[in-house]
Amino acid sequence: MSKQRIYAGMIDKGIEFFEDLETKILYCSHDMRQYRWPHFPKNVMREIKKDMLRNPQDLKYLAQWPNLRSEDRVYRYILCKFGGLDDEPDINSDGKVHHSEYYECGLRGKCPFEGKLCSSIKVANGYLTKAELEILRFIRLPDKQIAQILNKSPETVSSQMQSIRTKTGEVDKVNLAIFAIEKGINLYNPKSKNKTKWRLSR
Repeated sequence: MSKQRIYAGMIDKGIEFFEDLETKILYCSHDMRQYRWPHFPKNVMREIKKDMLRNPQDLKYLAQWPNLRSEDRVYRYILCKFGGLDDEPDINSDGKVHHSEYYECGLRGKCPFEGKLCSSIKVANGYLTKAELEILRFIRLPDKQIAQILNKSPETVSSQMQSIRTKTGEVDKVNLAIFAIEKGINLYNPKSKNKTKWRLSR
């Protein structure tokens, strides 16, 4: 029997935002209901706008975003900050906002606001860098193969792997792979028909 995944908003007053990967439609789960953009509840929109005002640097990035219409700024903020579905509420029932999830929005590697407007991943001992997130994408592979794919030296990969272990507190690749999946990182599958390389910008 398969276990249904429970996330924020399904059975409580927490809030979880997520984009459907196939339809590219943005949804909000809240108070035991799901809502489709732009028909989010007024109280949810109030919480998001309060969070936006608490982050003036993010407002600056939204103002600099080319060809972004004023009516699309809240949508873009939600997508960049909270687009992935993970196991921690984006906004919990007490109103606490959680910004540390990772989401592959389709613009990574070419977005000028990557790592600025979008979130990195907060871990036990700091934040993962772009280079470390890049390594995690390929965590199922041997270090030498990761180095070849990412065009890095084996020493660099080894050093970054050690940094990931120190920051996350996870000591082996199995647990690092599980950590990555929990955080919404789509692990590279060497058997996939789609062989396009996934890269984060430097």
